Amino acid sequence: MFDAPSTPLVQFRSVHKAFGTYVAVKSLDLDIRRGEFLALMGPSGCGKTTTLRMLAGLEAPTSGSITIGGRVMNDVPPHRRDTPLVWQSLALFPFLSVIENVEFGLRMRGISPKERRERAMVWLDRMALAGFENRRIDQLSGGQRQRVALARSLVTEPEMLLLDEPLSALDAHLVIRMQGVLTRLQKELGITFVYVTHSQSEAFAMADRVVIMGHGEIEQIGTPQEIFRGPRSRFVAEFVGRNNILSGPVTAGIMQTPQGGIPVSAPDGQRDIVVAADRVTVSRDRPEGAALRAAFLSEEFAGTGIICYFETPDGAEWKAQVGEKQLAALNPESGQDFWLSWDSTNTHVMER
Repeated sequence: MFDAPSTPLVQFRSVHKAFGTYVAVKSLDLDIRRGEFLALMGPSGCGKTTTLRMLAGLEAPTSGSITIGGRVMNDVPPHRRDTPLVWQSLALFPFLSVIENVEFGLRMRGISPKERRERAMVWLDRMALAGFENRRIDQLSGGQRQRVALARSLVTEPEMLLLDEPLSALDAHLVIRMQGVLTRLQKELGITFVYVTHSQSEAFAMADRVVIMGHGEIEQIGTPQEIFRGPRSRFVAEFVGRNNILSGPVTAGIMQTPQGGIPVSAPDGQRDIVVAADRVTVSRDRPEGAALRAAFLSEEFAGTGIICYFETPDGAEWKAQVGEKQLAALNPESGQDFWLSWDSTNTHVMER
């Protein structure tokens, strides 16, 4: 993990962005640290891409301020900011060769032909694209095009790189490879990456911190572990997925639910708690401690395990992650009843 200096590289202060009557971002306060990998994540329409575009200078905030390196950037055009952006569509020039694409930013800065060719070749080598410099863009694979786009953005040696869902068009195996390329580059270069994605797996695999946005506002900021294990709100708990939520009044460590009293590690009062799917045990016989009865609905293969879906008598959906051997032993059929249980110390009490 990087060491965070006291002064952030980027500061959003009370940033508001409206398009007519539609408010895309409201009262946004966000610090982005030097040298960190920050992911902006949320559902469609949450404001993450608008936030990135304001940082790039492609949109101006309706109100509030954005500073980079201590300088207010609200009215600074994109070409005067050191904030290259890697697009989802890559936006490579099909009429230019690979090396001409990589050289483009240097040419716009007036770098001599000799120097820009040398610097472009260094980056092509770094991206394992040496020997491809004279190819046309349409002669490259998706992963190769992605690396050309990265080289074109990084050849100018910016202090910060912006990325707008850059892996969404790649095949699954290429996504994993490019995640490794991106994290290696970011650590080696020590520059700030601001990465917009709707993919939880991408954000959690690469980012130092993750910003969850909803309805134009920040719902939670934290490390992937903090957000996965400690969602602050129902919105975050539902968005990161595979969480089960219980709501009800708690008295002396017992939560009253439609399933009866369930022991929980929570203070007295009306509470919302989260139980992650990988902390739920499925059994045919009633265990001791926190448990409820639910009917099996279906299963979903999730790579490292199987997600089983259940429905309680009051209609609530529950999820449990089990291994293949355990699933084979349970041999569940649709509508069959099971007991779902968990250690009450593994519950997380949400703040709101």
